[in-house]
Amino acid sequence: MQYSNIHTHTTYSDGKNSPEEMARKAISLGFVSLGFSDHSETVYDAPYCLSNSDIPSYRDHIRSLSRQLEGEIEVLCGIEKDALSEIDPEGFDYVIGSVHYLVRGEDWISIDRGEHFQKKALAEHFGGDRMEFAKRYYEAVVNHAYTKSFSVLGHFDLITKFGFFDDLGEAYEKLAQEAMEEVLRYVPYVEINTGAISRGFRNDPYPSRFLLELVLKKGGRVVVNSDAHCAEHLDTHFDKSLSLLREVGFSSLWQLRKGGFAELSLLE
Repeated sequence: MQYSNIHTHTTYSDGKNSPEEMARKAISLGFVSLGFSDHSETVYDAPYCLSNSDIPSYRDHIRSLSRQLEGEIEVLCGIEKDALSEIDPEGFDYVIGSVHYLVRGEDWISIDRGEHFQKKALAEHFGGDRMEFAKRYYEAVVNHAYTKSFSVLGHFDLITKFGFFDDLGEAYEKLAQEAMEEVLRYVPYVEINTGAISRGFRNDPYPSRFLLELVLKKGGRVVVNSDAHCAEHLDTHFDKSLSLLREVGFSSLWQLRKGGFAELSLLE
């Protein structure tokens, strides 16, 4: 199978490589398409995001690169829209929707900045109640879906990155399943995201297997992404993701091309 990745970050936000470097690496890996999705601007993490004022130059850069590499790889211009960002989704080839923060009072809580920060937020804002923390997170994900401002759901269960919710059992699973079921009413594509594996935080991609089983049951469409912040991670653990999808029972996945999303068979 020829790969594609549309969750890719560059030096326009918090990535380590330029768009050109990422594209050349993707070509060397035999990718059919590569989408750029730098982080939309948020007040809390402004230095790590694509500023609203830089969006025109970002789009022009990616469009120019797409023309330069025509015939070698299809290059698409997207953005990862955080739930707390205020951007116009028009003018992009696609938009990934994600939740990276919660707001409690005047405090911004980063979901994935680091284990220390998540533990601190859990203690200070939720009284150590992990289910309450998870409930507020999934409410934010669902509310983001209600906006209908994106077509691809990014790392749905990002809150599990540091393993704090792994032992909550059926109560947590029911909460996450209900949120996923609601999101699927509004968002057509769910990404399989391998980013936390490449960073050493998880052994399996987002979302967790029990959630993938629900996506399959509800007829959701899956897109395999690596959430790459450097060229070396463009195809990280894609084989593992494909194996997992087959085990769960998926017969196909979807890849974004210039003509839109295309379905590819997973049957061997």
